[in-house]
Amino acid sequence: MKFKYIWFFIALLCSTASFAQITIKGTVKDKANVPIPGVNIIVKGTSNSTASDFDGKFSISVPNANAQIEFSFIGFTTKLVAVGDKTTIDVIMEESSQVLDEIVVVGYASVKKSDVTSSISSVKGKELQTMTVGNVTESLQGKVSGVQVTGQGGPGAQPRVLIRGISTINLNTDPLYVVDGIPMGTSINFLSNNEIESMEVLKDASASAIYGSRASNGVILITTKKGKVGKTRFNFDLSTGYQMMDNPYNMANAESYATIMNTAYNNSGYSDYLPNPSQYRGKTTDWWGAGIKKASPVTNASLGVSGGSDKHTYAISLNYYDAESIYEVGGWERITMRIANDFKFSDKFSAGVTLNPRYESWGGPGNWADFDKIDPITPIYKPADQLTGLENEYSIYARSPSYVWNPIATVKRYDDYTDQYNLNTNGYLQYAPIKGLVIRTQGSVEVGDKVRSRFRPDFIIDAAHEKEEINKVERWNTTNVDWTWQTTATYSRTFAEKHNASLMIGSTMEEYNGKDLWGYGEGVPNNSDSMRELKAATKNFDSDGNSWSNSLMSYISRFSYNYDGKYYFTGTFRRDGSSKFMANNKWANFPSASVSWRILNEGFMESTKELLSDLRFRAGWGKVGNQGLPASVYQSNIGQGFYPIGNDVVDTTFPSTMANKDIKWETVEDISFGLDFGLWKNKLSGSLEYYQKKTEDMLFKKQFPTYSGFPGYSTIWTNVGSMKSSGIDLLISYKDKKGDFSYGADLTFTTVNVEMLSLSSEGERLYGAGNRTLTVKGDVPGYFYGYVADGLFQNQTELNAHTDEHGTKLQPYAKEGDIRFKDINGDGKLDDKDRTKIGSPWADYNVGLNLNFAYKQFDLVANFYSSIGNDIVNENIKDLYNGTSLTNKVSGLDQMAWHGEGTSNYVPRLSKDDNNENFTKFSSFLVEDGSFVRMKNIQLGFTFQNKFGLDKLRISLSGQNLWTWTNYTGVDPEVAGGDPEKDDRVKGSGFGGWNYPVQPTILMGLNVAF
Repeated sequence: MKFKYIWFFIALLCSTASFAQITIKGTVKDKANVPIPGVNIIVKGTSNSTASDFDGKFSISVPNANAQIEFSFIGFTTKLVAVGDKTTIDVIMEESSQVLDEIVVVGYASVKKSDVTSSISSVKGKELQTMTVGNVTESLQGKVSGVQVTGQGGPGAQPRVLIRGISTINLNTDPLYVVDGIPMGTSINFLSNNEIESMEVLKDASASAIYGSRASNGVILITTKKGKVGKTRFNFDLSTGYQMMDNPYNMANAESYATIMNTAYNNSGYSDYLPNPSQYRGKTTDWWGAGIKKASPVTNASLGVSGGSDKHTYAISLNYYDAESIYEVGGWERITMRIANDFKFSDKFSAGVTLNPRYESWGGPGNWADFDKIDPITPIYKPADQLTGLENEYSIYARSPSYVWNPIATVKRYDDYTDQYNLNTNGYLQYAPIKGLVIRTQGSVEVGDKVRSRFRPDFIIDAAHEKEEINKVERWNTTNVDWTWQTTATYSRTFAEKHNASLMIGSTMEEYNGKDLWGYGEGVPNNSDSMRELKAATKNFDSDGNSWSNSLMSYISRFSYNYDGKYYFTGTFRRDGSSKFMANNKWANFPSASVSWRILNEGFMESTKELLSDLRFRAGWGKVGNQGLPASVYQSNIGQGFYPIGNDVVDTTFPSTMANKDIKWETVEDISFGLDFGLWKNKLSGSLEYYQKKTEDMLFKKQFPTYSGFPGYSTIWTNVGSMKSSGIDLLISYKDKKGDFSYGADLTFTTVNVEMLSLSSEGERLYGAGNRTLTVKGDVPGYFYGYVADGLFQNQTELNAHTDEHGTKLQPYAKEGDIRFKDINGDGKLDDKDRTKIGSPWADYNVGLNLNFAYKQFDLVANFYSSIGNDIVNENIKDLYNGTSLTNKVSGLDQMAWHGEGTSNYVPRLSKDDNNENFTKFSSFLVEDGSFVRMKNIQLGFTFQNKFGLDKLRISLSGQNLWTWTNYTGVDPEVAGGDPEKDDRVKGSGFGGWNYPVQPTILMGLNVAF
């Protein structure tokens, strides 16, 4: 009975409290009388908050007439309104050019932009969504100073991202991606750009040192969209169109090809290869038209639902991306879902959980170059009189006399696809026991399963060369279970109104586990789809498998202080312990410190505030690390091989890798100085920064010397050498509005200078890319190393003059029209000692220009990107201009190539034998200027507000990569190069050729909100 009275009094108190409350309703609009959804509305001094809906309407309870309501929204001036005797409040928000109070995400925290002391660039999600890309980093190209993004082309290809150049020469150069506080490695192919709220790029060590051992290549923080208080909102975004693939070269037709090859044969003293070229007139095989699609569909779609109350907010998104390949088979398909729930149990307790299931599928032939290289005389199919009727469906194709296999047949046989399934869960619990103290613990678990299946059918196109006499089936299965757990405690307090301090301490734990299994078999009874299983194989079975695990434990801390909004200091410290290192060097420390002086807030600057709206000086120092090496480097491993003994071949084992107990962290020490400025209420704003970073103890896999007694192919990981990178980052931004017309422009400019300071021994020379690049002390890493091509011999006099002091010819096999190679050291011989630096893959400057315009309901954006000063090795020259092979050539090569004195000083004479090694000797003849300017994106949109029963309807037309200016004659100047499997990411950079180009794309877009 007593409980009834207790509940009665509780209900009475609640009802009394509710009667004391005042409900305020209203609408929030901008100066143009357009409703603003999502405005943050809070009763000042309380936790009571809400947000305006899509009509700009809101409703909120206040305790009494003395209450004040605060309205805030990014891009608008915060407004504080006293309630008084009002029950309806309509608010007009004014656009603000002041962006210093925007929230920026830093490691394990969020701060006001005005409080940032390090080098951090922020890009909002809506800026990234103007492009339709598979990997969101492509949308960063040209938008952030200090960040170089090189597109790789092809469905599912991951761009190379360099933050302020390179800091290592033997490991992965990609930055660390952190999504909603959880480190996700060096790839974000799994993430749709429609899911992103903002991206923050931590460019210097004072910003990224909080991530310690994995931050040497920079860190990119990604915040995904969360629910907001208010009505349930639906968003649907669709972008669909076509990627175009035009033939990058004008290849010879059958008659022209015959003429070119005859010329090459005749110049070498042979009779015609294909007599009477006119007989092939009108008989050209159009390989490109038969096998390459001119347009490949691409679709990016997203459906989002969000909303909630002051106790619970939610955001659910379903995203789909599909890009077909340029062939009749293959492509990349991705389906992702993100379900985010945030709960506020009380003023002290809050929690959240996010589920992110995803599926990816990719695969496709990589032989598009063969459609240009195969000769134009060979037909696609064998003539009827060559068929016996016993051939299977893969054996009816014709064989080219060149080394190129029939590309149509290759595509038809293709069956090599990968499916990947992942589920990531991310949850947090936050507790604020007292004012200013926040304790947060956050954990994440990801499970994944990747299955790759490959089938190679049997076929016989040519009994000697182009065949697979027995079919083969393979399957790889890789599973992973990864988890992270981090706990932080942050205490913030203001003392005496002017002293603001914050201290964060915490710890993190991470573990990554995986297993893989491979199965192989041959002799499947037939090539039908249903039989392409390991179980159907009948012989030559094989299998392999492995498992791995590595872990990281860390202690982190940050102290921030500012006095009166003028003087700022931030210091961080992280201590990492990694399972990849042995006891001697398992732990490493990564400290950083940065300061900022808000000069504008000084009293002596008062008279300048009509002109200046921001003026700050920043300086930072820090150390970060790199542990991006295999998990098993602390082990000595045995490799398997074979060795002939007499008439037998026996299986062997050998020490393939050796443990190094003294291996330690690769570290990067970084200093930076920056100046931020704003004029005329930030109509014009920007920043200028100088940076320098020095890498010590670079992790490097070296071969054992032969005198050690180990085989020459045995390797050991060790720490060798140092390097330095320095440069300037510049950002200039201008934006203004005149009536209904608004416009803006952002210019980014970056310089990078890289120098090797030392290697493991004085005078050591590190080769890469098949000995075609060299890394030495005092120069850029991985520069192109070869002979200097000094034009062509035009006549016999020039041939006779190219001799040593005794009259002996330096190039005894050269003839008129061949390349003249320089005797660099002047010793009268042309040998390996005459190889020298012939180019560098590293750009001197990267420039981005981003324009935006809006007039009433129309909007237009345009993005340009440029790389200046880098060189590219155009390996296509060896195919397109070379008469030694039977592959197709560019049209008119017989006239382009030297065919008499003065006809050319660039393309050598056509020759079947190439005794002068014009094409086989690696020389500057193959090196071209790789500078380019590209229109990355242009988009025109029109928006309907509150029409057709919708809150917003926007339609758009976009063009991506439509225009490129360059002197490079290869397929595409966006060349990264480097083979991660051969540790040549850096030492093999800049080699272009038949790389899959970044394709021009035309898209229609639809954005709906209701």
